[in-house]
Formats: sequence, structure tokens, C-alpha cells
Amino acid sequence: MAAPRKQVRGDELVAKVFRAALAEVGRVGIESLSIEEVAQRACVNKTTIYRRWPTPERLAHAALACAAETRSSPPDTGSLRGDLRAFAREFRRIAALPDMKTVMRLRWSGTSTGPLAKLLRGIQKKKHAQWMQMLQRAVARGELPRTSDVRLVYDVVVGTLIYLEVLSPSRNDVERLDRAIDTILDGALGASTPR
Repeated sequence: MAAPRKQVRGDELVAKVFRAALAEVGRVGIESLSIEEVAQRACVNKTTIYRRWPTPERLAHAALACAAETRSSPPDTGSLRGDLRAFAREFRRIAALPDMKTVMRLRWSGTSTGPLAKLLRGIQKKKHAQWMQMLQRAVARGELPRTSDVRLVYDVVVGTLIYLEVLSPSRNDVERLDRAIDTILDGALGASTPR
């Protein structure tokens, strides 16, 4: 006779179900998400899931929102170079998380529509606004010229990190990330006046 499963409740249960849901979304996509498959993967009873999230869409929505919640505020090391280097390390850490790989795949696939697509766009907008604070602080401190196109600097930083940490065939070490940040920042500081 098999030993009875240990009951999980509360936050531990929610985390377990969300991890399983994101793994399933990554495997079959949002449209084919099945609460039965999530329950089996999470080793919980499907009625436990149905009680909290009555449809696969609600479950996917809750799991994605939780996965994308900000776990830290933008770094404030006292210098823009330090902030951007810390940002690169945090991006590297987050990009390696299985949940975030699923979120990024969904966001970039462009196939999801409706409420989930709106949720993903909202998450991205919120994240960008939070991280832009680093560059806005740098302008206020005089580290970047007031004429700087901070949105463009941000886009170049994020685009570089996405390539190096997500799309590159091999994972880069932190020293390479630091060199990338230095190259971008040196370019931004060199362009003191708009062309």
C-alpha cells in the first residue's frame, strides 16, 4: 500500500499549482491548458484547483501574474553604471527561472489574444516603468545629459540583455554583461547632444 501524500495548503499549495500550471503552459500553450494535467503534475486533487480557479484561463492568468510580480525594486547603487550592472545581473537571474522563460515565450510569441495578452502587456509596461527609474535618477543626478533619450538607452540595454541571456546560443558570464553595459553607457555619455 502506497504511503498517503502529504497535504499541502496555503501559499505552498498555490506555489506548487502555479509552477505546474506554468510548466504546462510552456508545454502545451495557454489554449490547451488542462486543469487535470496541472493537478497531475502538481500532485494535488483537481477539485482543489477547481475550487480556487474554476477555469484554465483563470488559473493561467493567476499563475502568470504571480510569476511576473516584481521580486525586487530597481537597484540604487549611487551610480548609473553600478545600477545597470546590478540590473544586468538581476535580469540574468530572472531569465534563468523556468516560470519566466514561459512568460517571455508567451510575450514574444504574439499568438495569445484576449485577457491574457492584455495581462502580459500590462506586466511588461509595469516592469519597464520600474526599471526606467534608474535612468531617470541618472539624469536628475547629472550622470546623463538632460538631452539623453533615456527610453532609447533603456531599449538598447534591454535588447542587449535579451540577446545575451535569452537568445544567445551560450550563456554569458557576468563579466561579459558588465562589458556590454560599459559599451552602451560609454556610447550614451559620448552622445551629449542629439544628432
